[in-house]
Amino acid sequence: MGAPVSFAVQTNQADEAAEAIREGFGYRVAISAGELSYRQSVLVGDDVASAQLHLGAHLKLDLAPTDELMFVQLLSGTYRYDPWGVERELGAGASFLMPPGQQMSFEIDHADAATCAFSARTFADIARDVFDLDDFTLTEGVFAPGDPAKNWLWHRAADTYRASTLGDPAVYDSDLLVAESTRQLVVSAIVTFGLFEVPERTADGSAAVRRAMLYADERLRSPLTVEDLASAARLSSRGLTLAFQRERGQTPMQYVRDGRLAGARADLIAADPTRGETVTTIAGSWGFSNAGRFAARYAEVYGESPRATLAG
Repeated sequence: MGAPVSFAVQTNQADEAAEAIREGFGYRVAISAGELSYRQSVLVGDDVASAQLHLGAHLKLDLAPTDELMFVQLLSGTYRYDPWGVERELGAGASFLMPPGQQMSFEIDHADAATCAFSARTFADIARDVFDLDDFTLTEGVFAPGDPAKNWLWHRAADTYRASTLGDPAVYDSDLLVAESTRQLVVSAIVTFGLFEVPERTADGSAAVRRAMLYADERLRSPLTVEDLASAARLSSRGLTLAFQRERGQTPMQYVRDGRLAGARADLIAADPTRGETVTTIAGSWGFSNAGRFAARYAEVYGESPRATLAG
């Protein structure tokens, strides 16, 4: 994973500011202002971009739609804009969302702000992993955290990501740390802004875990990998493993091994040793290639050896 790309711009020219916004954020803007003082400092990572902005003027911007979700922390000044076609005015300390796919008009009065943005694709991938959603849409009308406590939590999450992930080369050099940090940032946005209704877990687990279990149950005698189960569940391998551990206290492959062990026990009980049926052949038919490890696990679970079960 490469280091985040950083660049800074300072200008008092409207056309230069518009170009800086286009390059830094992907927004095509038309700026209407008298005297202008504009500064931006941007860090662009693989999945998340963050910026510090100073808009020292009273200006108006028309923004074309993008596929990004941009979150703005307003540090000073005022913003007026029209998400979902509704006029909103926010002051210092507020946080707000610029929803994807919408054309919006802004009126900004001498403001300082910090932004954090990620693509709709990143948002969707993490939402599916964490919340087991096949499909979802943004809550219509959502634009700000639900209450002051959630606003504070979002500020903390965005500031921490900016400083400790994008701003720390040692952290950003680790794919695992960046992936987990990005996951936490997106989940924080979902929960604090109420981007969609988070589904409740049912008593028998999530739909993804049930899909994986059904897929495994029907193929216990066949070779299976965690990637196979994740594909059936429509999650990433990591997402499925986390879901299994959260809901069942075991990994997907532990579930498979337990199912195979139960199948082998049923066959041992039904088997007739006089017809040449052996522990080794029965264990092998359920995918256990090491007879010693099979016998040890069997005795641990069922309190007797597989030979004792076969002998009846």
